[in-house]
Amino acid sequence: MDRKLETGHILQIGPTNWQEEVSVPEGLNWHYFSIQTPLQIEDYMAEQGIKRFQALVLDHPERLLSFKEERGLFQPYTVFYDQVYDQESVTEELDYLMQLVQAKAWDFSDKAPFLYQLHRFLYDGQYGDAFSVRELRVRADFAGSQTVRGKHFLELEGSYGEEYTPIAQWVNTYSYDGGLPRDLWLEYEKTPDCQIQLRVQFFQSGTLGSLAKELVYSEADLERPVLIDEPDRYYLSFSLEAKGQGRLIIGALHKRFSHGPFGEIALGSQTLRDSKRQEIFAYFHPGDLKPPLNVYFSGYRPAEGFEGFAMMKNMGAPFILFSDPRLEGGCFYLGSPELEKKIQDFIDHHLQSLGFGPKELNFSGLSMGTYGALYYGAYYSPHAILVGKPIVNLGDVAANLKFKRPDEFGTSLDMMQLLLGRVSSEGIEALNKRFWDRFHQAELKDTLLALAYMRDDDYDQKAYSDILEALYHQPIRIISSSRPGRHNDATESIIEWFLTQYKEIMERDFGRSG
Repeated sequence: MDRKLETGHILQIGPTNWQEEVSVPEGLNWHYFSIQTPLQIEDYMAEQGIKRFQALVLDHPERLLSFKEERGLFQPYTVFYDQVYDQESVTEELDYLMQLVQAKAWDFSDKAPFLYQLHRFLYDGQYGDAFSVRELRVRADFAGSQTVRGKHFLELEGSYGEEYTPIAQWVNTYSYDGGLPRDLWLEYEKTPDCQIQLRVQFFQSGTLGSLAKELVYSEADLERPVLIDEPDRYYLSFSLEAKGQGRLIIGALHKRFSHGPFGEIALGSQTLRDSKRQEIFAYFHPGDLKPPLNVYFSGYRPAEGFEGFAMMKNMGAPFILFSDPRLEGGCFYLGSPELEKKIQDFIDHHLQSLGFGPKELNFSGLSMGTYGALYYGAYYSPHAILVGKPIVNLGDVAANLKFKRPDEFGTSLDMMQLLLGRVSSEGIEALNKRFWDRFHQAELKDTLLALAYMRDDDYDQKAYSDILEALYHQPIRIISSSRPGRHNDATESIIEWFLTQYKEIMERDFGRSG
């Protein structure tokens, strides 16, 4: 994404024009309406050739009442009002409008920092990737032990010295173009007697060996994503320094487009993290605030971010997106009890804020996302669970690597290592058991299960039959369809079927057309 090609239009409504009080950053086009000026916003946009406003800035949330008919002009999480009015009681109508756009109270006492944030962090787009441990080199004279845990974790144990000294360096530099800020997130675990810090060196673009500056981030700094927000181009070099002694497990170093205070991987998104620094991306869109709440789990994604936004938005209803940035493409939304509870809590929070019950809730996913839909759907008795190409026996997925799909989806072994701490024949059954321990406890009374599967699936051939067997004695409605071929065949046909089932459920059961 080339930020230089973007022009942000900001609409401000209030008693005074901020442009006369503070310098507006270059690249922001400021449009002001006084509170006395009648709003003919669509006519104004046509006259000015404005396709959309990047943000709406209000002195008071009451101004939203002027946009009852034009609320669709503003995307959720892009409407801001002065926080001094945050504790005021609001009418039911205003509260409804504020929820529709997810309006945010903001500190306007110092306008310059807020304008800078609008300029640098309020943009469309998402992207992330990571350096793996395959790109990590340990200091040659390190006398301790080194153990590679699959493709994604390196375990060191020994003495690192009394002072911080380099212990490992990522061999590749990272090209930072200066256009979009970046967030850095390092996966690691360590014993208490070992301390680390991350050193980032900034080399001038177009030169070799010209060090412009360097920054060092402590463990306290690393508790949150490290923000790189520089206007100039650099090549970034990363190294890890340690002192003390003990065990240090190093994982991926993630680099992501940053939305600063407006979200992490995407505008309005959250990142759910546990104490082991494992992550799940989560995003809520209010839609029209009317049932149902649709929950969609992204499938396998080497590039970090959400999938399915346009698909879910087109349905008009509120929705939640989840995405799993771990390993290579995801870890099937499994993790520590802490991380899994955060996923459930995120769903519960928005279900309750909308005032919906479980029968106004749909879970859905494709391929890797089917595991999340079925696994977390089992917590509830939802209206429907919609899945295409289900994968539930994760141990079988790992076992099939050797004979059914050689050298394809090695992530399955890394997943076993991450979740169980070992790769073994015993781990196959243990990994399968993670799903069935949950699913056999599910009470899916009157839930609709819409399921499309591949008849020769080389990832999890037993998924369909095992699910049917587990649900045999439950009062559940099942719609199923199959296609010939292996897991990665007939993708377009499966997606078409998936969308058709979603459309029928929305029309038949919730009175939604279109």
